[in-house]
Amino acid sequence: MVVAATRDQIQSEDRTITYIMQTAYQQLLELHHELYPRIRNHKIDLHTRWQKSNIVAFDSAATTIQGGDTAALVYFRSREQAVQVERLMGKDGAMVNSVIETYRHPLIELRLTPQNLVVELIVSPGAWYDQQNLAGKLTIPQCYDEFREFLHDLDTDFHFGFWDGLELGDMQIELRYLLRGHSLNEWMDTFAAGYDWLRIGKWYSVDDLKLDAPETVNDIFNKLQKLHAIYEFLRWTSNNNYRSFFEKHRRR
Repeated sequence: MVVAATRDQIQSEDRTITYIMQTAYQQLLELHHELYPRIRNHKIDLHTRWQKSNIVAFDSAATTIQGGDTAALVYFRSREQAVQVERLMGKDGAMVNSVIETYRHPLIELRLTPQNLVVELIVSPGAWYDQQNLAGKLTIPQCYDEFREFLHDLDTDFHFGFWDGLELGDMQIELRYLLRGHSLNEWMDTFAAGYDWLRIGKWYSVDDLKLDAPETVNDIFNKLQKLHAIYEFLRWTSNNNYRSFFEKHRRR
């Protein structure tokens, strides 16, 4: 995949967007058109941002500090599910037609920068309800083993960690090292639900990638499916409610 490196400026929707960002936007939109029918056909419960003009945005859920030439395609809860969780989080004004902020929910982001395409499961501290749900679930040995198996199912060069930012940070590790011995236990013992970021993702170099190639689309969809299994494991639903275990563990 070649992303043009020019810095020529054009105006779009009252803001200045570099040509490279417009190129990334179009590439992600085309990728979405390839992926979304598969998501629907496989009955994967993932949804885009609800405004069609916002399906691809020029910001990332991986950081609170935006910048650089970045475009992101996000898949997450349905609007109805998001409203339900936000009400449980104490946002009594949450309504189906109100503004829903994606950072308050687990999501799978496809992020394109001049250096990388990243396919990543992101649970920010703002999604504390789901983070607490995961922390509670991992207090149960059987569920902890299930979580480890989901990680084993990913490629060993996936990155796992508790950092924020568009680049790989210090608080991350490749799965090839995380799944050795007791490393996963040691990492998760330091995880503070509601305070830390939780991220699991595959980082591709754009120099080695042709984004519109069928084999690339197939590979990305495969990664998305596997991350979706972890997404389903950790996200709160009425049928996947482990927050009471988190509260019980915290009171010890």
